[in-house]
Amino acid sequence: MYFGLNVDTDSLVYLMLANSFLHRKFPNVVTIAEEVSGMPALCRPVEEGGQGFDYRLAMAAPDLWIKLLKHFSDEDWDISNLVFTLENRRYAEKHIAYAESHDQALVGDKTIAFWLMDKEMYDFMSDTSPLTPIIERGIALHK
Repeated sequence: MYFGLNVDTDSLVYLMLANSFLHRKFPNVVTIAEEVSGMPALCRPVEEGGQGFDYRLAMAAPDLWIKLLKHFSDEDWDISNLVFTLENRRYAEKHIAYAESHDQALVGDKTIAFWLMDKEMYDFMSDTSPLTPIIERGIALHK
């Protein structure tokens, strides 16, 4: 899958060249890979045979949060799966984990704040209104 005739070698060489150039020309630059295949060596230096990115986006996390909020009550969250998803990374590979993805907005999904608090945000987010259990939970989890 990652090596052999099915790999777009020209694209990999382009990424290696681009990252090599950027890091030499602009030593403080940070490059971030957005990819979901798990391509090995994506965040290893070009000198080591990698593609030279500094970070990989941990793209499974946003989908997991939405899945948990949409389909499970708090008591039914599979904490071991949550921990596995958040820690499922290659050794020494830097990554950026995030809770919300622009991809979810593109397909018309709600934001995490709306999954947590929905319509109560319109009436119960003021200092002058009572704090409801839904708003209290939503704010606590959104932090």
